[in-house]
Amino acid sequence: MKFFYTVSVLLIGGLLAGAGEVEDLIAELDSGDKVKRREAARSLALLGPDAKTAVPALVKGLDDDEEQVFFWSATALAKIGPAAYEATPELIKRLKRSSRRYKDQIHVRVVYALTQIGPQAVPQLTGALGSEDSSVRLGAARVLGNLGSSSLEAAPRLFGLLADESSSVRTAAGSALGRIGQAAHPQIMQGISAESAKVRAATAGAIIWVQANSRPAMHLAKRLANEPDTGAKVAGLNALNRIGFDGERMLTLLLSALDSEEPGLRQGALSGILSLRPDGRAAVPHLVEWLSADDPAKREQAIDLLGRMGDDSAAAVPGLIAALGQAEKDERQLILNALVEMGPASIPAVLESARDIPLAKLSGENWQANCVGNIGIQAVPALTRALKQHPGNGAGLLSLIALQKIGDKSPTTRQAILPSLEHDQAIFRGAALSALVASTAKKNSLMTRLQAAMGDSNSLVRQAAMNALASLGSSAKGATTALVNSLDDKDSAVQLSAIRAIGKLESDDSELAKRLVNFLDGANEETRLAVVVSLGGFRKLPDSAVNSLVGVLEVDHAETQSAVFGALAKLGSSAKPALPALNTALDHENESVRASALNALAKVESNEGKLLNALQAKLGDKAAAVRHTAIRELGELGSDARPAGPALFARFDTTDDRQVTMEALRKIRVRDVQLYISILHNEEPLVRFFACQALRRAGKNARPAEEELRKLQKDSYDFVRREARRALEALR
Repeated sequence: MKFFYTVSVLLIGGLLAGAGEVEDLIAELDSGDKVKRREAARSLALLGPDAKTAVPALVKGLDDDEEQVFFWSATALAKIGPAAYEATPELIKRLKRSSRRYKDQIHVRVVYALTQIGPQAVPQLTGALGSEDSSVRLGAARVLGNLGSSSLEAAPRLFGLLADESSSVRTAAGSALGRIGQAAHPQIMQGISAESAKVRAATAGAIIWVQANSRPAMHLAKRLANEPDTGAKVAGLNALNRIGFDGERMLTLLLSALDSEEPGLRQGALSGILSLRPDGRAAVPHLVEWLSADDPAKREQAIDLLGRMGDDSAAAVPGLIAALGQAEKDERQLILNALVEMGPASIPAVLESARDIPLAKLSGENWQANCVGNIGIQAVPALTRALKQHPGNGAGLLSLIALQKIGDKSPTTRQAILPSLEHDQAIFRGAALSALVASTAKKNSLMTRLQAAMGDSNSLVRQAAMNALASLGSSAKGATTALVNSLDDKDSAVQLSAIRAIGKLESDDSELAKRLVNFLDGANEETRLAVVVSLGGFRKLPDSAVNSLVGVLEVDHAETQSAVFGALAKLGSSAKPALPALNTALDHENESVRASALNALAKVESNEGKLLNALQAKLGDKAAAVRHTAIRELGELGSDARPAGPALFARFDTTDDRQVTMEALRKIRVRDVQLYISILHNEEPLVRFFACQALRRAGKNARPAEEELRKLQKDSYDFVRREARRALEALR
């Protein structure tokens, strides 16, 4: 008996303590301190149903000027649930469009609270459906939908809202009818057959909540066959799609919609077909017909959908390939993208399209290789099979070229390529060599094979070997002698490949560099560019190369001139004879030339004053590449670039220049506090952070920045606020 007495005392004491806590929180909800009000509302929300005595106070909290108090009051009412029923009228009032900042969030919170109060609120919510305020009607319909079958008594009023002037209300009413369930099917059936197109479209929103084999769904499908209104038809098709309506019947409706002149309906049909996979295959012939339509929009829609259907549209690949021949540039790219999206399904037809193409034509740039290469690793099985099936025609050669682009490193792929290295046609041997290099992880293991190929009787194979060695970069140094010997090859294409490969070796052989320079005499544009680029790849160049390189600058070819400046940069101060040409090139019309000339000038010019002036002058260049080169090179000057401080800080006004400018200034360490103050309120938070960092390091010397730093204690970014506080502490 004593035990039960003790337990009873504890329980009653706990209840009294809980009641006391709620009373205290109710009192704090009326506090003049907004923080106390907010915390009181939050605490009541955590108490849930135990806070039911606070409902009147929480209703009052819904009108609080502090938004967080409102949010927590609404949340608390939701957590109290059915016991907060007395708040229903006030919550319904607050479904009106609020003048507060977070209007949509307020609406969501009120809808949620009413939903949690539950079915007992249905009569009042049903009455709210007749409100003059559309926001109230919308909210009431949403809550009734959330309550599902408990809202049956509201079904007639919801049906009336299917004709509401507000599209949002119509949609919510349709959805609510669907969520009520089978008991609301009479209203749904009536809405599907309504005279008003708006009502029919809104009723489609109910269908997404019914079974695919239900009477309303069947009735809608039947009506859609003759639906005259585009909006209602699109809504109906979308609804049937979402519930997984019978694929065969659905396809009939979608194919009919495809022939519509209304773009919106056609797009809806296309999306519907895509969702029918694999039943959508039956639409492929229809879409292929569209490829020859006069309307470009139709053609583009068909191409897009065929691509997105993937292997389901494999039968359309020949049609897409045929359309390539007549397509303009943009449409052609769409077709190629579609073929890539279709993946392996498109490969057989693409390979077939290359079967009878002259092999020499295939060895150049072609859409087939790019297409299959972009499909990637998924294409490899089909390509390795094709090497066996088409050992001597265009399909086989295309397979090798595509395998090179893909670069699959599997042993199976390499084994499939190897037989082609012994092919009787040189073009196959060359392509196989390139494919093998791309498919080998440890490329050095191929050195012996590549050097042997450099002695092949056919120039195509020798050229392929050179190109392969070039891809190895400095790892191909073991083949230097063979590459040098190839400079004497009778075939100019092989010579050109040898020149390019030598440039990748990162050599410091002055004699070899001189030999390359000799090729500049009387060279054509392609050879001249290859030589200059190759010289730029040397770790160092002989001083004698300067005059030859400067001479090349007389050629008006931007890419070549940029390459010359890259090579001159390697010479450093030894390239002083090139200074006049470098300074002249700073005003070249081509931004790449200006940037490379500026970069070279920074390596060649030994007069720091002149260099500083030149770099500062280019800080205002219209091209970002040039400005960034100037900024970076100023950074490399370190503290010697401090006179350029004001000009560098001006770059913070340009978004693209901010990051590179901060990197440079970290090296230069400008000491002018006023310059850092000038960027404390830059729109970019990282710039503000950077300025605070610099001022913190300046310590007491940064006292002029104190007022502005204090403002940053309220910055919207925490890391800026934190650094501003640290900078202020450093002032003490």
